[in-house]
Amino acid sequence: MRADGSPVDLSPTPTPPPVTVVQGCPDRGLPLDLPPLGMAPAPEEQAFLPGFAAPTLPGTPPFPMAGAGPYGSWSTPSPGERRARVWRALGAFVLAAATVIVVVALTARGIAARMPIASAEAFRAMTPVNRASLLALRSSREDAGANAVVAPEGLARLQPPAPPPAPVTPPPAIRHEGYASIRGGVLFTPDTFRPTGSSYDLLLHFHGNTQLVRESAEVAGLNAAVAVINLGIGSGAYEDFYATPGVYESLLADIDRALAQRGLPTPRLRRVALSSWSAGYGAVAKILELRRGTETLDAILVTDGIHCGFVPEQPSGLNPLQLASFARAAQLAASEKLLFTITHSEIDPIAYASSTATASYLLDAAAGHHVERSPASDAPPHLRLRAAEGAVSKKLEKQMIPTTEASVGELHVRGFRGNTPEHHMAHLLQMASTVLPELVERWREGGDPSSER
Repeated sequence: MRADGSPVDLSPTPTPPPVTVVQGCPDRGLPLDLPPLGMAPAPEEQAFLPGFAAPTLPGTPPFPMAGAGPYGSWSTPSPGERRARVWRALGAFVLAAATVIVVVALTARGIAARMPIASAEAFRAMTPVNRASLLALRSSREDAGANAVVAPEGLARLQPPAPPPAPVTPPPAIRHEGYASIRGGVLFTPDTFRPTGSSYDLLLHFHGNTQLVRESAEVAGLNAAVAVINLGIGSGAYEDFYATPGVYESLLADIDRALAQRGLPTPRLRRVALSSWSAGYGAVAKILELRRGTETLDAILVTDGIHCGFVPEQPSGLNPLQLASFARAAQLAASEKLLFTITHSEIDPIAYASSTATASYLLDAAAGHHVERSPASDAPPHLRLRAAEGAVSKKLEKQMIPTTEASVGELHVRGFRGNTPEHHMAHLLQMASTVLPELVERWREGGDPSSER
């Protein structure tokens, strides 16, 4: 305290002059019309915030805070602003994720390019998680100064364990040379017979040179066992032999046993195709009539051979009882439940109905009305088989020249020119180019003969 009684100013620094805080635009700086230092502010500038007093220091005049409020007022963002903020954040996230993916992909490509072929293939086959693990491992090694490429065995450790391979059953070792004796004929296992399991298909042919039928099956590419039965010259011998119920099924059992002896384990018959030439149709007629249906009859191939007697009181003039089993088969073929293919010549035996007349009868029976035939177009290729060299003289050998054709579903009838014994023989010699290709195609489309039926 001074001598005059006034207090002594003990503050370390002189008291600052009053300062006026003026609200101005931040991007433009302070206003140019500042009041002179020491001038008292206007009364309206002394207001601070409602309910608060302007701060002062002891022993100093009040510190003016006029205009020190916030630059702008705050309010709750609108829904539009919220959506905009969300989309901006989402866009930033997507951009960041895309950048990471591109970097990983480029790095992976560079690693795969420097890898050996086996390692690169293993790397490309890895899952994304394993790829990322491998990249992280490589990055850590590069940071430590190791530039070696991960060996294929390292990649294999990152892959999940592969399932054990399924056991592969080798195909049966079939003996193709020679033949096996069966009731009334022989059984061949041609070179084209390649079963992959125990199931097999069977071509059962009646009447004709045995080696010729085998070679025809091989030339056509038929994957089936081939049985050839010869019982005599006329159709009566075949009809009488198979007129006893159960004879046909006994023949199939003989074929199973013969195939087992030739290397097919536990044979199981899958599909049967009945085939005949000339008089052999007699066996087919009786089998169709009396078969028990325990096997799958899938095709009937008849080459120049269905005949019957005459019955004048019938509209067709043919004996319907003798053709009944063939007529039922023709109706099944019309509904595509089996393949029924017929070829015939122009031979007219006079004493009984020709193969031309019976083929037309079966077409009408299958369709339920008269079927007009169309002129035939393409001739089948002419084949020269080794087994045919002694069957007919080359001078007498005839070409298969088609004349007419017609189809109802899977019933196919084709007529060929000729009325001589050599024309008749040509239907047997050329079966590899006329009827067997249709059977080969059908059984190929039907799947693997080794599958279950």
